[in-house]
Amino acid sequence: MIKFFTKIRQNLLLKGKTGNYLKYALGEIILVVIGILIALQINNWNEAQKMNEWEHRFLTDLKSELKTNLDQLEGINNRHLLVGKSCDDLKSVLQTATVKDKPKIDSLYTLTLFQSTFFPTTGVYDSGLSAGKIENIRNDQLKYEIMNLYNHYYKRLVYNGEILDGVIGQIDLHRDEYFDRTNMKLKSWDYIKSPEFLLKIDYLKGRNIEYTFLTQENVKEIKRIISSISDELGNN
Repeated sequence: MIKFFTKIRQNLLLKGKTGNYLKYALGEIILVVIGILIALQINNWNEAQKMNEWEHRFLTDLKSELKTNLDQLEGINNRHLLVGKSCDDLKSVLQTATVKDKPKIDSLYTLTLFQSTFFPTTGVYDSGLSAGKIENIRNDQLKYEIMNLYNHYYKRLVYNGEILDGVIGQIDLHRDEYFDRTNMKLKSWDYIKSPEFLLKIDYLKGRNIEYTFLTQENVKEIKRIISSISDELGNN
């Protein structure tokens, strides 16, 4: 093809048709430029298609990851609600408790041990972040909501979970002194009625309130983002 166009130019020059040669050369340049622009457009379209495919796959996988975290968090939240109620019931019983109330106190105290903390699954998000592609999510609001969930909501909850684990760890250091783990019973009635025991329950309740609040905040945010992702995938 190149030889064909070259031959035409040579014939025009040999015949002295310089004006026609210049017009032809200009036309040839324009055709080359148009060809380059078309090639660039096709390349850009291909890149856009690849990015759209990545975004769809990423959001689909992220939605699945968020559902896993949501299931975990809802279970943790239910346990913490139970712990909080058990602390309240235990404090209420202790106000007028007698020895005959000990089985109930043992049962309520055992329920306060059912605490657990949240460590999110973040593999899908981390892979998108390490690949540097999260910035390419077209819906800016959704993008910033996702980043805020993983970088703010999750981290704050994990941080408070570590504090709660530390509190429980400190209590566990001395728990065997007053609690029979095998039979799940408090050992001493005198200890049950002591200010120290009530202080432990108050401290545990205080940390439980804060952690339960943060857990519920995360549950709401995850549900909202799952809904937003579903809308985005539907629109695509």
